[in-house]
Amino acid sequence: MKKCVFLLIFLVNLSVFAQTDFQPTGSFKVEIALPNNATNIAFRDQLQGLVALTPSYQHTFGSTFSVGAGLRYSYFNVNQFKNNVGLSGGMHIAGVFGKIGQEKFYGNFGLDYGVRAGYALNISTTNKLREAGRSPHIFDGGFVEPTIGLALMADERSSFRLALSYAFHGFTLKPGHLGLDDFSGYPDDKLDRFTSFFCIGFGYSYYFGIN
Repeated sequence: MKKCVFLLIFLVNLSVFAQTDFQPTGSFKVEIALPNNATNIAFRDQLQGLVALTPSYQHTFGSTFSVGAGLRYSYFNVNQFKNNVGLSGGMHIAGVFGKIGQEKFYGNFGLDYGVRAGYALNISTTNKLREAGRSPHIFDGGFVEPTIGLALMADERSSFRLALSYAFHGFTLKPGHLGLDDFSGYPDDKLDRFTSFFCIGFGYSYYFGIN
């Protein structure tokens, strides 16, 4: 967390001295991040996030209002230190999304924030599912993801960014999703919560239609 604060201060300080007038109309973006499980308790304990990859295209209007669309892929590995049933494998979450938001530049410093909303396929591949002849196990659901990017221009057409987001998925993790009969030791009221995770990572943007 301290590193993130220092990076933000560094970006703001650089923007103070920048005098560029930058207003792109389109951009290709790619982000790579580490997902950190938040809720449901079974999802948080049984799975650990390894990677979240998000390529997208965004169009920004003269008012700085922006719309975009893209793909998002995340992978969560079974946490073998948190289960005592010999579970192994993981879960792929692959989806598409649309985004609305705002993108503004203050000199060489850019602020890009908004909300992604989309649909994802959740694909579980564990040893328990294979033993039961049910691998891969596929289920689906929608998701909503507020996101913010803090960008620093690298040259006149590209930038690097600190990317933060919080994804809310419309499913609760069930034992059958991983090939288990039950989640023992968890209170029922904590198993019914929707799945969510926080992502922190870095991104790259390439800009088109620069004014």
